[in-house]
Amino acid sequence: MSIAASYASAPLDGCVVLVVDATTGIGRAITARLCAAGAAVAVVGAGHPGRGDDAATNAAFLCKELAGIGHVALPYQVDAEDTDAVAGLPGQISADLGPVSASIVVVPRCGATDRLVETFHAVSAAVARALPEGAPHIEVDPGPRAATSATRCDDEPARSAVERLVAVLTRTPDRRRSA
Repeated sequence: MSIAASYASAPLDGCVVLVVDATTGIGRAITARLCAAGAAVAVVGAGHPGRGDDAATNAAFLCKELAGIGHVALPYQVDAEDTDAVAGLPGQISADLGPVSASIVVVPRCGATDRLVETFHAVSAAVARALPEGAPHIEVDPGPRAATSATRCDDEPARSAVERLVAVLTRTPDRRRSA
């Protein structure tokens, strides 16, 4: 079954979701699933030392791809080591897309150093503190085995995170953006 087919309706229509490390792996799968569920997604490419690609370019290309199939996604870039910039993301996104309804931060594990994992835990904490009151925050951390196990880097963590978010946001419709 396709991702779009797994959502008969758009349960997250009107929601704005911030996703950090949204351009590759689990984050990319989460972003696609959120869009399929009707959310407007703030696609945040998280730059960090040792990253072998350009986070901002990846975010822009992913958003262009999603817009091409009718989804709403805007690209953002942040230096993962700049917690002040990270904390400013919800305000910036709110100005562009509307109030942030929820956030998901993906902690990179496939080949990540302990320092990078710690950096992303700090990013997650900064995002959670900066969200509007009551907005849910999910940290997706596939765990240390992900560095050696390809099966831990598959779509299961993405599906699980989005299903949890859909469940929370559909129980609290006031978290949705006013149309």
